[in-house]
Amino acid sequence: MPSLHKKQKVLNIINSVLGIPDRGKIDEHIYFCPFCHHHKKKMNVNVENGQFHCWVCDAKGRSIYSLLKRLNVENNTLLKITEIYGDDYITMESSGESEIELRLPEEFKSLTKEPTGFDPLYKHVLIYAKKRGITKSDIIRYNIGYCNSGIYSGRMIIPSYDENNKLNYFIARTIYDDEDYKYKNPPVSKDIVALENQINWNEPITLVEGIFDAMSIKRNAIPIFGKFIPKLLMKKIFETGVSDIYIMLDMDAQKQALHYTNYFSQQGIRTRNIIPQKKDASEMGFSSVTETIRNTELTDYSDIISQKLKNL
Repeated sequence: MPSLHKKQKVLNIINSVLGIPDRGKIDEHIYFCPFCHHHKKKMNVNVENGQFHCWVCDAKGRSIYSLLKRLNVENNTLLKITEIYGDDYITMESSGESEIELRLPEEFKSLTKEPTGFDPLYKHVLIYAKKRGITKSDIIRYNIGYCNSGIYSGRMIIPSYDENNKLNYFIARTIYDDEDYKYKNPPVSKDIVALENQINWNEPITLVEGIFDAMSIKRNAIPIFGKFIPKLLMKKIFETGVSDIYIMLDMDAQKQALHYTNYFSQQGIRTRNIIPQKKDASEMGFSSVTETIRNTELTDYSDIISQKLKNL
């Protein structure tokens, strides 16, 4: 088990990811849950034995390493945890955890079926969908639904399926503007290929940040749910021999976008970095996004250097 000095190191790492905690019992710290985003601090993390548990959504595990990995933190952060606890501890704790079988919420209702009883939320979700540029064909294609009760109440649910049409993630986005937490994530890893069942790997792919960005592009777009490309997606790109990649991340993620543009280019993949003009893809809409992608030329080394200098 870690010494007092090492415990403080672990605590500093966790705090950098989850924020400042409340104190619980000895060696226990209480954070806002990064999975269900409950408005109170409900996730207990024990820096002595590494166990964590959210008392609202039941996200839990037996190692700090697995918690951070599930949150898709960078490798150098995981390496620091490994150095503190040791390889044997990480292997034992990670292998001892059972896989979480992801399912859609029990309260999930499909937007493709009009409710038989009184359900005012149904029409509100449809209005929100229209506001986001989501069409009836999108609702069918992505199996979009909503929840009118439970921890995801008042939220649009957008599932993601792997190449075998197995659920690998879902987005739960509130339809209310005054909600503190816009998104609630399920307690599973983001190391996935999102919307994989919609992807043709023989065609150019477009990497975007969010699910609504991908839906606005409609064709062969993969959300990475943040600024960093998941390891599984990176592996899939090279396994399938993708030859063309468009990268369309928000302005605050241009450092990462240029990093990936340069990396893919060095691997012989034709890469285009699309710099957003004030709006992200979901705000631009299908026609504008399609035109922007079509008119974006190949990003070469001089373009990368030029864009890096602009971002200094």
